[in-house]
Amino acid sequence: MEDWSDEPEYLIAIEDRELRQFALEINALWKKLCHIVKPEVKSNPKRYSAIYLPYEFMIAGGRYREFHYWDTYWIIKGLLASGMHDTVKHILQNFKYLIEKYGYIPNGGRTYMLQRTQPPFYIPMVYEYHTVTADDEFLLSVMSTMEAEFEFWKKHRTKVISKKGKNYTVFQYISPVNTPRPEAYRSDFLAAESVPEIKRRQIWTDINSAAESGWDFSSRWLSNSKTMDSIETSNIVPVDLNALMCWNMEILAHLHGEIGDTSRRAEINIERAKFVDTFEAVFFDDREGSWFDFNLNTGERIDDTYPSIAVPLFTECYSSLNNPMLVEVLGTLQRKGLLQFPGGIPASLIRGSNQQWDYPNGFAPINHMVIEGLRKSNHPIMQQKAFELANRWINRNYEVYQSDHKLWQRYDVAKDHIRSSDDDDNNNEEGYGWTNGALLDLMVTYSKRISVSDKITTVDVSEIIDNEPADILIKKLEDVFGSWIVVKKRLIRVASYILKCS
Repeated sequence: MEDWSDEPEYLIAIEDRELRQFALEINALWKKLCHIVKPEVKSNPKRYSAIYLPYEFMIAGGRYREFHYWDTYWIIKGLLASGMHDTVKHILQNFKYLIEKYGYIPNGGRTYMLQRTQPPFYIPMVYEYHTVTADDEFLLSVMSTMEAEFEFWKKHRTKVISKKGKNYTVFQYISPVNTPRPEAYRSDFLAAESVPEIKRRQIWTDINSAAESGWDFSSRWLSNSKTMDSIETSNIVPVDLNALMCWNMEILAHLHGEIGDTSRRAEINIERAKFVDTFEAVFFDDREGSWFDFNLNTGERIDDTYPSIAVPLFTECYSSLNNPMLVEVLGTLQRKGLLQFPGGIPASLIRGSNQQWDYPNGFAPINHMVIEGLRKSNHPIMQQKAFELANRWINRNYEVYQSDHKLWQRYDVAKDHIRSSDDDDNNNEEGYGWTNGALLDLMVTYSKRISVSDKITTVDVSEIIDNEPADILIKKLEDVFGSWIVVKKRLIRVASYILKCS
């Protein structure tokens, strides 16, 4: 990694001294997570479970010694914060190689993961790299593989559903495998042991499909949160996957424009505009004020609330003029209780499932996407909530790191003390790829504002704004935010906007 630096420009610009040092120590971990596949794998592939890659890559961490597809998006965000542009380019060239060889990006860098993929982040990864580097030559070189990735999802991971007399094409995790996963054969076999043999293959298909989602495993895929044999991934149309595909369309159109292909850009923009209508019709619930997963078996939206309902904010899969909808989604997240925890956002509010993607575990991808989704809105109250959540997540990671000098795969976000969610071998590692990357990106984003000593006051907007006269409303805002001049000014502006519209 010739592009590694011990004092990257963006990291040394973090104003808080303790967080700056924290960021520099995370930066040093890239050297431990960087791996390369030995040449023997290329010459004798049948002797190894590893998939050959031509360039260096970052492992997830812990017991994982291979790359994982969707983890890499947050790793790339962190590498870009560390100024490691060449390393990012090499990782993307690995993915280009995989798409050219297999037609898609596998779940991870092992041959036994070849029959499933993971959430579609390749096109966003290229976008993040190009935004920072403006490397048009590289962009041209990967355009065909971005199109191939897009076509793979449209050809192999779509479902046509009927709703109110109309047909809609949506995206779904659908692995073609109907046997136990080789790397987890015993647990998968036992999960189906109690059901009739005729149903076992469907359970194994659903297990593989849940693994493809990255949420392996969660009550989200179970009809009964207590039992794995109730898994029904094939019945679930995930709101976050469809939001990601909406984002893929937007980015792909934009990148075609960057290389001057205005015709293809126009085609994809038309496709995306139609899909935004599909997305709202299938997933948005007017009564609840948010998007939800859709159940093919019942033909209804699933009213269980997961933080994945905020991913459309992150991918901006909505009309640019639909501000009321965005505020409704924030209200739903708060009303359901997902934003109330001291250490960040849990993967769900479902207790007692014994699945890792459930309460009280918080993961970097979910926290990062919710924070970024709120931050990217043009609504000051949502932006302030993003800062509050970033502060909680960064400080929870920092406190645990000060305690055991480790960064973890997941955290217990519900407790006031600083222990992580468990001590298994996935977590017990000096660095974990997506945790490292999301932290660096957030610390750079809030480099002028965030501090380990900050105690952020959480604002319940409904309690502040109650048809008050403007002078009283402004006084209340001043009482809440004190000397936070910038935040105060922004909130005063939104207060005036609300009063004007009321």
